[in-house]
Amino acid sequence: MAVKNRDSMIEYTAKPHIEIIGNNECVVDGLKSILEYTKDKIRIDLGKYSVTFFGDELYINSFSHEGAVVEGTIIGMEFGSNG
Repeated sequence: MAVKNRDSMIEYTAKPHIEIIGNNECVVDGLKSILEYTKDKIRIDLGKYSVTFFGDELYINSFSHEGAVVEGTIIGMEFGSNG
């Protein structure tokens, strides 16, 4: 997350950030919403783009306005456009 200081106002500009840890955990920061959620497919809205996780026994372990942690056996990922 970038922080800009303009005339004593602090502005936070969040860009999507994805961190993959092995094949069973992925941290996604900067998400807007969850578009699809099943045990073999999770699709996440990143604003202009989306990311889809494919796998087995997928679930979201942690979810907040800042990000989510996708866990399970991640077999693949696909990036797409929301436009």
